[in-house]
Amino acid sequence: MLGRALSKAVNDEFFRWFHLVRYEAARELADGATWHGFRPDGEKFRELVTVNLETDRAGCIADAKLCLDRAFIEHPKDGPFARDITATFLRWVLPEAAQKEAGGFLQELGDLGPNVIRFKGAPAPVMSAPDPSALHRVYLGRDKDAAMDFGDVALRLTNLQARDGPRDPQHDWIWIRVVRR
Repeated sequence: MLGRALSKAVNDEFFRWFHLVRYEAARELADGATWHGFRPDGEKFRELVTVNLETDRAGCIADAKLCLDRAFIEHPKDGPFARDITATFLRWVLPEAAQKEAGGFLQELGDLGPNVIRFKGAPAPVMSAPDPSALHRVYLGRDKDAAMDFGDVALRLTNLQARDGPRDPQHDWIWIRVVRR
């Protein structure tokens, strides 16, 4: 979706499947860009997930950020939903060539746990590797920051702490950001 019109993005399956709706009015940024914020409309996940998009002067997406509450990612029952929206967001926003390069990380996110319904006969997802990728270590909360550059697109995962001191899943977030260069 990077480089595509915002109007196309908000009508895409990603927005419909996760019931993403605006949670505040669009804001003008410097250099003619516009910020747009979306959250799931369902009460259970509304405060745990944010999708922030920046559009250029032509109304095309130049920057997409998925923000997840760390407690959501680490929740024993809801964690698979965090993995699902992360993988789906990356498949939605990354160009096909970048998806192939980031394929190892997407596979690592593929293990949605034992509580996910699967079609009969469907292969089990790939389990997390004993030595996770740099991106997956950030997703798991083990590292602060990791990035991949795909030429015209960059992917960066960053763990953000709400306060100084030890990591606190009840107050910390992860940003998964994809930027068009």
